[in-house]
Amino acid sequence: MEKHPVIKTINGQKYFYRFTLDQRIQHVILFWAVITLVLTGMPLKFTSAAWAPYLYALFGGIKAAPVVHKIAGVILLLLFTYHVVYLIYNIYKEQIIPLKNKEGLNALKVLKVVATQPLVPNLKDAKDIGALMKYLLYLTNKRPDGDEFTWKEKFDYWAPFWGMVVIGLSGLIMWNKVLATKIVPGYVINFSLIAHSDEALLAALFLFIWHWYNVHFSTSVFPMGTVFITGYLSEELMVEDHYEYYVKVMKEAGLEHEILPPHGEHSHAPQTERRRPQEGGHA
Repeated sequence: MEKHPVIKTINGQKYFYRFTLDQRIQHVILFWAVITLVLTGMPLKFTSAAWAPYLYALFGGIKAAPVVHKIAGVILLLLFTYHVVYLIYNIYKEQIIPLKNKEGLNALKVLKVVATQPLVPNLKDAKDIGALMKYLLYLTNKRPDGDEFTWKEKFDYWAPFWGMVVIGLSGLIMWNKVLATKIVPGYVINFSLIAHSDEALLAALFLFIWHWYNVHFSTSVFPMGTVFITGYLSEELMVEDHYEYYVKVMKEAGLEHEILPPHGEHSHAPQTERRRPQEGGHA
């Protein structure tokens, strides 16, 4: 199991550990597979567009592009399967087994473990959305303090699950229409074509607008967020987006005296009033 400091300091700036190497590799495979699928699939949806034949030609045209598309689709389905197994294995190993050894298990306890996973939406997310709306409408000057994962990140995470079911199943049906018609009615083929095409367009728009803006193009991280590469998030972004979790981690590390105020207020404080961390890492 990989060991990394929860907080490390580089050139006086704290960074907080967010994603394991395994998770970062999964993310790299995911975005390469999805981008390849978009680039090889959209020219078929928009065949009359001027750019379509040129983009399709980059992947070998009608002979090679479908093969590239199918290979990327298989990789994505395998990744999805691996990720589900990865989740089940880690929850079972790190939470279910210790709970079983300590208190014993029943269905209610297992359900509670699943329901309290960091990426499962909860009541706080609903409250944070409401608080954000009040902030944006100038009804309050206080932004919501995010936890380990914000409601936007949870939306980012769960949206592909729906997409994998729709795009994955419809893609498999269209891959072998003859076999599919032996299992499902023929009209399902037409439905699959529509569902695959439209859901793929929705996924592409979600990726290139919502996701890329939040993680790369917003003013806080432009021109690119690096947490998906390094696994670490800067203290500035932790304070801005994950303040509740930031305070918890800082206290666990024994750094209560270095906790910054929420949402950038520290940036207006005189330099002499700000405690500068020493070089090195904190476990």
